[in-house]
Amino acid sequence: RQEQNRASVGFSDGSSADYDLVVGADGIYSSVRELAISATPPLYAGTVIWRSLVSTRPRGVSHLTILMGDGCYFGLVPMGDGHTYGFGAVGGTRCADPTGGRLEHFRDRFAGFGGPVPAYLDALVCDEQLHVGPMEWMDLDHWYAGRVVLLGDAAHAGPPNMAQGGCMAMEDALVLAEELRLADTVETGLASYVARRRPRADWVQEQSRIAAQAWVVPTAMRNDTLRRRGDR
Repeated sequence: RQEQNRASVGFSDGSSADYDLVVGADGIYSSVRELAISATPPLYAGTVIWRSLVSTRPRGVSHLTILMGDGCYFGLVPMGDGHTYGFGAVGGTRCADPTGGRLEHFRDRFAGFGGPVPAYLDALVCDEQLHVGPMEWMDLDHWYAGRVVLLGDAAHAGPPNMAQGGCMAMEDALVLAEELRLADTVETGLASYVARRRPRADWVQEQSRIAAQAWVVPTAMRNDTLRRRGDR
């Protein structure tokens, strides 16, 4: 609740407190955003993705590796202690995938992939290892209202294809702190924060959306485009 130059906050444990500024850094499904700035839900980016982690390392996976199929792709990322992070994505309409039988469906969906993918699929052992959800992005006209401001995915989430969500949130936090320290008023600091961050956030979000779309277009179109313009 906004009260002149303060924000009054009630918490789920029943406590409450007043603050000079409330920062919503609570992700794409931000409660702070919904309560204080906008109830607009995230937008679907056209792809559903399955994410998982195994405790083994398929042969040949030494860096980020992405294999592209027809309207789908599969990525593998080496992690610490010999673990491997995997993600498989399919373009199209939103779809639900109940936990029961999820692993079997996942293996069937990506059975046509070669390289290190079969070894990764074999390393999965149960349905619960797989997290599934839609790729989404957030489009907001305003990042702050009164004494409530958003940063990171709460303000400008994009599809994860550029792997910049966490980086952008940390950049936001640094710039917000700098601008508040330099400003004469909180309001001036928030305006300067948005002015500095909006162009970069918009650019990264646009590149992420382009990548999300490009990775699932029909094979012939995608391959020709990547050969001619992939580095751009």
